[in-house]
Amino acid sequence: MMIAEASVLVHAPLDRIREAVLDPDAYINGQTKVQEMFVESRQGDQLVARINGHLGPFRSHIRARYTVGQNKVDLQMLWGRLRGFHAVFLMEPQPGGVLLTHREEYDFGYGPLSPLLDRGLKRWAVSSVRAEVEALKLSAERGVLPG
Repeated sequence: MMIAEASVLVHAPLDRIREAVLDPDAYINGQTKVQEMFVESRQGDQLVARINGHLGPFRSHIRARYTVGQNKVDLQMLWGRLRGFHAVFLMEPQPGGVLLTHREEYDFGYGPLSPLLDRGLKRWAVSSVRAEVEALKLSAERGVLPG
């Protein structure tokens, strides 16, 4: 299993960060691996979306359920080419803002080839997760006045 994680301090209220995590435009405008995100349904604390993008040099399509909690958003893959994919967005209030941590866990499911894919894609995955937290930071801070 490959794990990629990145954090950034966001100068915005927790609610605004949560909204950014659930906003398809926040990812697309940030030059992330997400090329398109279509929200299929929203009910209570859950959202189901189809996400089109790329996994390193490979095109990727997944359907995922986002479950919103007080200080986190959990993403569970419902369908996709990978054997498993899970992500979480953790939001921890700090002096001066909220620390947003995004963690992605990939299970490629290719038997003995999986460790090779893990090593080959690790740098890309970490870079991709960094790009996502930066894009979410920009989205959440947009329109937030200092002070």
